[in-house]
Amino acid sequence: MKKTLKFAKYSGNGNDFIILEGPSEIIGPEVMTRMCDRHFGIGADGVLILDATDGADTRMRIFNSDGGEAEMCGNGIRCVATYLDDKAHGAKDSYRIRTMNGLYEVVRRDGKFAVEMSEIKDKNIYDLSGLNEYNRAFYINTGVPHLVFEVHEAKRIDIKSRAPQYRFHKLFPNGTNVSFLQVLPEAQSAYVRTYERGVEDETFSCGTGLTACGLALNHWYSWTGNITLRTLGGNQHIFLGDKVHYSGEVVRCFSGEFTL
Repeated sequence: MKKTLKFAKYSGNGNDFIILEGPSEIIGPEVMTRMCDRHFGIGADGVLILDATDGADTRMRIFNSDGGEAEMCGNGIRCVATYLDDKAHGAKDSYRIRTMNGLYEVVRRDGKFAVEMSEIKDKNIYDLSGLNEYNRAFYINTGVPHLVFEVHEAKRIDIKSRAPQYRFHKLFPNGTNVSFLQVLPEAQSAYVRTYERGVEDETFSCGTGLTACGLALNHWYSWTGNITLRTLGGNQHIFLGDKVHYSGEVVRCFSGEFTL
């Protein structure tokens, strides 16, 4: 007998996700890949599966469009907070969401949800001196691993051919996401393009990647406070203070049923 799953689709600045409620064992990688297919499925960068957990509003498991599980997703967690808020009709101003590696606080700021990026580690733990094709290189784990390059003209990078050589570089044992960053004339502003591990393509936005870019700009240029990062999906913001917050736009696309 065929099984029908109820889903909702949300997008965080163009980084789009299928949200399901229930135990994550209900579907496998092949079904997730089919759901994410933009021609024969719902179409998304990933699947977010929500389940009950102690000490938080929900547990979020993150699966990329290739069916592999990821540790954290900045846009995904903001989409989940918005999804929970829609269900609660705006009754709360903060949500606690558990991921594979930790517990995240998502708070309403200026009408949007900002996530406190509390899982930051491994700053430049690898020797990047051999990666000297671009202006500067920076590595950090913001929930998932990220390599950031500063370039002169980010829009001219052939990201589909250039990024995979670093994404699978032997220097990074678990692979890495790859971002290309261009500093803009406006104060504390940059343009960013990101190639995501697991999606194996450029995405419109990547929250953990933008956080990595904000931290790279702090490392290179001592930027603090509000940093504006422009992406294919629009403007987003990293706030660097005592804590690191990431915020941007989230929209509910649609909901429906998917037959397995």
